[in-house]
Amino acid sequence: MTDYELIRSKRRTLELRVLEDGRVQVRAPQRAPLRMVQTFVDSRRQWIRDQQQRQASRPRQRWQDGSTLVFRGQPLTLDVSPGRWSVSVSGGYLQVRVAEPDSETAVQQAVERWLREEARPLFADSIERQFGWFARQGYARPVLRVKKMRTRWGSLSAKGYINLNMALLHYPPAALDYVVMHELCHLQHMDHGPGFHALMDTRMPDWRQRKHLLDQPLYQP
Repeated sequence: MTDYELIRSKRRTLELRVLEDGRVQVRAPQRAPLRMVQTFVDSRRQWIRDQQQRQASRPRQRWQDGSTLVFRGQPLTLDVSPGRWSVSVSGGYLQVRVAEPDSETAVQQAVERWLREEARPLFADSIERQFGWFARQGYARPVLRVKKMRTRWGSLSAKGYINLNMALLHYPPAALDYVVMHELCHLQHMDHGPGFHALMDTRMPDWRQRKHLLDQPLYQP
């Protein structure tokens, strides 16, 4: 039997998550019977094992001179040296200047600050390029929020926000565009039923190949 943490909330469906440390979470409606929850977990046992193996094999990011950081699908070598805070790409290097170059914490904070600054215009551009069709259908443009998310690449809230995972910056631009299109399609179909997939096929015929890019193991912060 698979061990899991059960979280009940005001939701209508069951949701299964495998966290970075391999722990399993199940989110369930307040009144969902335990037998139903257990049956749901048992039916996804192989998927859980696959996800746990994937998390265990994913290398951890190091924040020191000479380490590699993947940015938009391309590996960059960290070039860390003392100086006033600055982070920039030069050729195949990410040049990082911090007051404490031997501190991985200081380097990580500097790079993550830079990543957050990079994320907003890049994510906004993807939304801008893909929103035209939805605007013509009468939908309001969702407000972008950039987040560090443990288990999701993105989400669309009923309050009009599109939340995108900052970790998408590590993947090729095609993967970011896929996640954005996925969330925009939820403007018309809030579930993942046939209508949603038909719209995805129409708006982005190669979305399955793009989705596969997110299955590739990369160094994660």
